[in-house]
Amino acid sequence: MHTFEHLKKQPVIAAADAEYLQAHRLADGGGFPPSYIDFATQLGWGRLCDLLLIYVPLGPYPDSWLVQSPKIRQFMNEFYQEMEHDPFLLEPDGYESIDRSLVPFGASENGEYLAWDTAHRASDGEFPIYILASRMGGIRYGAENLHQFVEKCTNDAAVKTMFGPGCSALPAIFEPLALAN
Repeated sequence: MHTFEHLKKQPVIAAADAEYLQAHRLADGGGFPPSYIDFATQLGWGRLCDLLLIYVPLGPYPDSWLVQSPKIRQFMNEFYQEMEHDPFLLEPDGYESIDRSLVPFGASENGEYLAWDTAHRASDGEFPIYILASRMGGIRYGAENLHQFVEKCTNDAAVKTMFGPGCSALPAIFEPLALAN
């Protein structure tokens, strides 16, 4: 079992809904990726690497995955429809129709979205993670799972492949956040 213990700096403030994490099924009939379940149960709601918000199931709270994922998905649907599925918006790592299989689960404070490619579940239950550029101006491959994603975020060379050449290694920290009302 992988852990995110190296990130934990403070006690969990808002724990994810463990029952929902185990019971929920995505469009392919499978559950959440194991690395996401690890993250949600070990860390809960908060800011990862001083930049990223990973939405976990928290019931009806505004920062819950149950609220944020559908809201971001709606923005994506409207955007791609308006842009008539311009292939340029899928560069450098997207592919035709990827926009239909992406399920958002996080965002950066710079405007990027993190999403699973649910059309490609691996044998270990994980989905590839993609980063949608700010204003959805491109799609970059992130990592095989959330554990690898965090490792790449904290590596100066690897983070550039995910967020672009102007990005530097992010700090290996996790800051628990209180729930917004």
